[in-house]
Amino acid sequence: MKKKLTIILFTLLLALGMPLNVQAAAAPKAKNLTSVTRSVNHASPDTPLIFSHRGSPYNYPDHSFKGYNRAIKDGTQYIEQDVWLSKDGKLFVSHDDNLKQSTGKNVTISTSDASQISQVKLHNGEKIHQLKDVFKRYGKKVHYIIETKKNAGDNTDTEKALVKELKKYKMTKNVIFQDESLPGIKELHQSLKKVPTLWLLSSATERQYKEQIENAPRYIKFISMKLDQWTPKLVKLSHKNGFKTNGWILNTYNDNYDALNTLKLDSVFTNNTKETAHLIDRWK
Repeated sequence: MKKKLTIILFTLLLALGMPLNVQAAAAPKAKNLTSVTRSVNHASPDTPLIFSHRGSPYNYPDHSFKGYNRAIKDGTQYIEQDVWLSKDGKLFVSHDDNLKQSTGKNVTISTSDASQISQVKLHNGEKIHQLKDVFKRYGKKVHYIIETKKNAGDNTDTEKALVKELKKYKMTKNVIFQDESLPGIKELHQSLKKVPTLWLLSSATERQYKEQIENAPRYIKFISMKLDQWTPKLVKLSHKNGFKTNGWILNTYNDNYDALNTLKLDSVFTNNTKETAHLIDRWK
């Protein structure tokens, strides 16, 4: 009976022109994966951490499984997750609140229910993934650097939802937090003190950056800035105050050279994991 059902299914798939491999391929595992604690403690100009920015945007849509797969195969240990809280309290992975650019549909995560968001697709046909979907697919085969996204004036509901999700799926030892908002960082740190944090700075002058670095809470692990905002003085000041450095976003060979050879940052966000990993090995 089982054999007959298999033959019938096979015939139907052929008739409908569907792929015969109906079972999704297993998610790849990061090579030489170490603990988050170890990788953060050892992050240095000699062994900089690579954070794969939204997956692999040169090859696949942002925050798609295809993009995450490529980044992992290209050598990353960390795939970035930008998370927004939907109207009904679900965490969706997307850089933007509005999905027009990534899907062509004018749907906004923060004002929509999960049922509405599930109706739109990324440009490669994948759905807008919930964070739980990512955890279920990749589990502890890779680490995650997660940014809580929210609109101006929002409270810390997104951070609270993230903490619950991390505990539910037992991922508290597999993540780094990142946030532009100090209140958001404080909320996350108070809930999960052992999870490393990265603060995304944004200022107009070197003096303002200097003040932010000097006044940053000492539990923060990484000070992060746009690559062209970093200066050797700010790198030195960050290290003097006990922080590791992070720059974003690496797109070109020159970006990699500036971040890794000139500024000598401890970690980077890159749009091209393969190139950055190759250049780190080359310049050792």
